[in-house]
Amino acid sequence: MRAYKYRIYPNGEQKVLLAKHFGCVRHVYNWALAEKEKHYKETGKSLSKRQLQDLLVASKKDDKEWLNEVNSQSLLASLVHLDTAFTNFFRGRAKFPRFKSKYSGWQSYQCPQHVTVDFDNNRINLPKLKGIKAKLHRPFVGKIKTVTIKRSPSGKYYASVLVENGAIDPVLALIEPEHTVGLDVGLTSFLIDSAGNKSDNPRLLKASLVRLAIEQKKLARKKKGSGSRAKQKRKVSTIHEKVANRRYDFIHQVTAKLADKNHATTFVVEDLNIKGMTKNHKLARAIQDAGWGMFLTTLDYKCRWNGKNLLRIGRFQPSSKLCNCCGYKMESMPLSIREWECPGCHSVNDRDTNAARNIRDMGLADSLGHSDCVKSSPVESPVSAGSTAKGTDAYRYGSQEAPTIAA
Repeated sequence: MRAYKYRIYPNGEQKVLLAKHFGCVRHVYNWALAEKEKHYKETGKSLSKRQLQDLLVASKKDDKEWLNEVNSQSLLASLVHLDTAFTNFFRGRAKFPRFKSKYSGWQSYQCPQHVTVDFDNNRINLPKLKGIKAKLHRPFVGKIKTVTIKRSPSGKYYASVLVENGAIDPVLALIEPEHTVGLDVGLTSFLIDSAGNKSDNPRLLKASLVRLAIEQKKLARKKKGSGSRAKQKRKVSTIHEKVANRRYDFIHQVTAKLADKNHATTFVVEDLNIKGMTKNHKLARAIQDAGWGMFLTTLDYKCRWNGKNLLRIGRFQPSSKLCNCCGYKMESMPLSIREWECPGCHSVNDRDTNAARNIRDMGLADSLGHSDCVKSSPVESPVSAGSTAKGTDAYRYGSQEAPTIAA
């Protein structure tokens, strides 16, 4: 399964019909959520997806005939989405489903069937919507599974086409220490690898804060419900959209260099608790601006596409506090310290480069089965009884050979 996103350019009549689809799908989702809550309060039992479908069909024939103006499959798809939302809630992956608002920025609906893409004429044909002009910049081969139509807060329309092309990901490469790179993300430098290379953090949102503040101040002065307020709201949304697009482009360039153009076959990253880190209000905006989560997600699927490995270490591993040369562990390491001297071997360590090297070594120790040996029988450091040395030479792969295993 691969998704292809295209910009579409509907005309006036098509925009009206798209707006009806957005509204009807949202109404069915909210109606179904209210029915489930009401039925549970009265009977203590939940309505199934099949029961909601039967109620919807009866309602379309009785008091909601206007739902017949839109694609019926899209209405049923909204019930599937609600069922998925409740499944995610009961499994602890998401919060309780909420009602959708027509004032939210993004509007969307899904077409599960009867969609064709005409690359010769640059048109997309949807149920009840034929011949929508599109910028089909990337051809694909395969069976179309679903198409999701979206409208951005700035008023642009997109079609996301999910295609089943039958392609099989290549076999993952062997994990070899000499072809393994540790990666650490940061705020001063966006990406640091175990070789000491650093990528600057573009800070895209910070560069647009002045213009954004001006436009938001204008928006606050506009009368609610007026046309000028809607126009100004689109200007604010356009600034946010440009920042998001630039960040998306930057992350794709960085991940392409790693997954497509790098000799390394294995990358090791840290399992970051980004949601918990953003609770620090002094760093929340900077962390969100960096886009660490998007970077890790993008790198993950690009590594799979290219047959490379992506290993993760635990989020509580002392990657910054541990000296990569002798294994001495510092008691504390404030964020203000970017370079420190190890009391054990007196080596001067760059905080980020040292962390990237430790991430690489810990990931290799876990993958090659040496981590238990290292943790169970550490060698005491000759400098301090409280310091911990790397107990075996197997922990340090940069200076010796290690057996290769299948990923």
